[in-house]
Parts: sequence; structure tokens; C-alpha cells
Amino acid sequence: MKRWLPIIVVLILFLVPAFLLPKFGPSAVTASVAVSPEVLFVIGGFQVSNTLFTTWIVMVLILLFVYFATRKLSLVPGTAQNLLEMIIELWDGLGHGIAGARSNKFFPIVTTIFIFVFFSNILGLIPGFGPIGIIPVKEGDHPPAGINIFFDMPGWGAHKEAAPAGEHGAPAAEAAHEEVLLAPFFRSPSTDINFTLAIALISVIMTQVFGMQTFGPIKYWFVRFFLFDKIGQFFGSLLKGKPKFGLLAFGFIDVFVGFLELFSEMVKIVSFTFRLFGNIFAGEVVLLIMAFLSSTFIFFGFPFPFYALELFVGFMQAFVFAILTLVFMTIATSKHGAEEHH
Repeated sequence: MKRWLPIIVVLILFLVPAFLLPKFGPSAVTASVAVSPEVLFVIGGFQVSNTLFTTWIVMVLILLFVYFATRKLSLVPGTAQNLLEMIIELWDGLGHGIAGARSNKFFPIVTTIFIFVFFSNILGLIPGFGPIGIIPVKEGDHPPAGINIFFDMPGWGAHKEAAPAGEHGAPAAEAAHEEVLLAPFFRSPSTDINFTLAIALISVIMTQVFGMQTFGPIKYWFVRFFLFDKIGQFFGSLLKGKPKFGLLAFGFIDVFVGFLELFSEMVKIVSFTFRLFGNIFAGEVVLLIMAFLSSTFIFFGFPFPFYALELFVGFMQAFVFAILTLVFMTIATSKHGAEEHH
């Protein structure tokens, strides 16, 4: 019987009829997907969005995790210490396998990116991220029906007001209507393109910094991106009266390749940004759709398989972001054919 109990529980969850679930009236706040984060409050003219607020929580959780994992180090590690050691050994092993001794320089950046992005992705899957937030209700008005109100916070959140009657051709019935929008307290930072762009800029900029530290600023840029060496040799041969036009032809090819390499560095920022943003944002949309379907049809367990999938996606996106950063840093600090010639 004990072996069949988990299966029975899963079947019950998947076969709960829709009439047992709460039904929302037509005036309820409907779920929506917004690309831009919602502003929760303003501090001295600085707008604090729900993604920024969640980012602060992620930073606090990471600090607490590291503190409790390293507070009492032991030869027989506890859960937190064991998990932290697994992360460190994973990236230390990958780093030495890919970059060799140079990985000691890359390790802090790469591991921090992995932990930060992973916590940000997983935190957004906690139940309550999305449906709990601020609903602005004007004084004297009643909150929308079909939702649970814990306490009123007038003036907070965001809402749209319909145009007054007669303006822009809006009918009088629409003029009295006010669309109420829920501003969730918490939202995964990775669903904010500002967050993913910031991490992408850190990755690409630090890659160039490590490259300049390895070869020197001038040599790094003029050997990897601005390849005018062969063109300079051509003009040198021209001044000697023995022009070598083959150097000129290959020189133009080198210049084109160098600018193509420079363009690819800028494209990395776009690729990093939208890969992470697109995957995590799409995951939230899928979970929202599955939650809607589970409340509409007879299958209450619709979201569960997708939760497992999103856990995997959250880990893989953090891993891919960090491993690509490690690879790009390794390439930037490796000698190329032109550098070996010099």
C-alpha cells in the first residue's frame, strides 16, 4: 500500500474537478503577463521595481547560504556545506579542464554568475511569486471581487484609468471603468531585461579586461580586433620600391576578420541578454497558462510537470551562462596565430 500511495496522491491531484477550485467573478483581477517590471515604491525619486526588490532578496539569501555553509566547517559536511563544496568543485574542475591554471583568475566571476543567476531563476518558481502583490484601490472604492485582500495600501502599485466620457471618443460606460492591475511583490529577476543585460555586460567586459591583463591593452586590441599589420607591411614594401600586393590583399582580409571579431563581441551581449531573459520569461508564461488550464479543466496537476521542467531550465540557463563566460574568457587570454607570430 505504501508503494502505491504516491501514485494515488498524484492521480487525485490530476483528477480534481474544476468545481472544487475557487471561481473568480468577472470583476476579479485577471492574470496578465507584462514584459516590463512593475514599480512597487519610490525612494527619493528612485523607482524600486519588483524585480529589483527580488534581486536584493536573492543577494541576502546567497549571503545567508554562504554564511551558514562556512560557519562551522567540518570534515563531515552538513547539507549547506556539502552543497557549497559541490558548486566549488564543479566550477574548479571545469575551469582547470578548460582554461588550466588561468581558471584561478576566472573562478570568482564565473562561480558568482552561476550562483546569482541560479538563485534568481529558482526563486521565481516559489508559489506566491506573481499572485501576491499590490492592488491600488481608491479611498471609498471596494476592491475587485473574487480575490483575497489582506490589507489595503492606497496609492501603491500601478493602474490605468479610462479616458473621461467624451474624450478620444470613449463611451460613457467605458469612462466609468477602471482597469485594476496587480503589481506583484516578487518577480524573478531574470524576467527583467535590465538584469540579464547587466549580467551580460559584466561577462563581456570582464572578458576584455582579462584579455588586456594578459597581453597588454594595445597589443590585445591591435592583434585581435584591429589587424592592420599586413597593410602596414605593404606600405613599408611600397616605400622600398618593391610593393607586395599580396600583403595588401591579405591585409584587407585581416581587417575584415578583425571587425567581424569585434562585432561578434557586441553580439555576445545581445545573445547573453535575450537567451536568459527569453527562457525564464517564457517559463513564467507557460506556468501561468498551465495554472489557468488547471483551474478551468478537470486536471489540477497540469503545472507540476512544468515546474520540474522549469527547475531544470533554471539550472541549465545559469550553467550555460557561466560556462560560456568561462570559455570566452579562456579564448580572450589564449594566443592566436598573429600573437604567436609576434
